[in-house]
Amino acid sequence: MEWKMQMIAQRELDRQLRPFLMARRVHRPSGGWLRAVRKALGLSATAMAQDLRVSPSAVFRMERAEWKDKISLQGLDKAARAMSCKVVYAIVPYKGSFEEHAAKDVKHLVWRQQAERKQKRKLAVAMAQVSKTMEQGKQGTDVDKRRIRRLVEALREKMEEEGIGKRE
Repeated sequence: MEWKMQMIAQRELDRQLRPFLMARRVHRPSGGWLRAVRKALGLSATAMAQDLRVSPSAVFRMERAEWKDKISLQGLDKAARAMSCKVVYAIVPYKGSFEEHAAKDVKHLVWRQQAERKQKRKLAVAMAQVSKTMEQGKQGTDVDKRRIRRLVEALREKMEEEGIGKRE
């Protein structure tokens, strides 16, 4: 039931973020968005500083912080409002949708589970062969019998760790 709720949430998130998906193709201007927007609006650093009630050098520091990915969302929002703009914030997948990412995760999980089952079957076959050899091993030396017993014990421990032998 939980996975159904997750799928519904992923679909809804994909629907809400559809307008933002194009934004992942847009690259930030070389001087950062704050500087590019301020210049495009014809605002000087001094004029923007007056609106923010800071010094012009503080405006340049904000632009530099944004360019270096060091600005807070709160600072970015204040600067945007001083330019009569709004910060639009979203997290989108690099490629595809959230639903597609979840499907890839499920495929990977299924593949991993299949690989684990295959390994468990191999261990079970090896264990059966060793047990059969032990039953037939009445003609072996004592050293061989001890080796086989140690091997069987090691295999049993490994199978218990892996949960082999228990019905799934």
